[in-house]
Amino acid sequence: MHSGGMTGTREATRGSEAAWLAEARRTRWTEQIAEAVLRAQEAEGSTLLAFCQRHSLPYSRVHFWKQRRDRTKEAKPEPRVSFIPVSVSASAAPSQSGAGGLELEVSGVRVRVREGASQELIARVVRALKEETAC
Repeated sequence: MHSGGMTGTREATRGSEAAWLAEARRTRWTEQIAEAVLRAQEAEGSTLLAFCQRHSLPYSRVHFWKQRRDRTKEAKPEPRVSFIPVSVSASAAPSQSGAGGLELEVSGVRVRVREGASQELIARVVRALKEETAC
């Protein structure tokens, strides 16, 4: 959608705008067209409604694609792993199951993690403990 080289002139910018606007005025949008429109709106910094009015674009269509993009981002959250301080000490009593693992104590709550527990499960438990103790 970008036309010509990057000359930095006002004409190149106008040509680039005309390209995405021409694409945006089509009856059906692809994800690429929608993304170009949303990038242009964000670069302008105006409200969605003002942007649509300025460029004669249907607000409902631009709003639909913005919501769709936002939902897609929410559906695929970035995996977050954080570390918390832990102390390690020898336990006088071996675990009843005899299986390996570790024991965590977070804010006075002791949690035994058996060998083979998934990282996702451990992260959820630690997050829940942190949320409970934050109150």
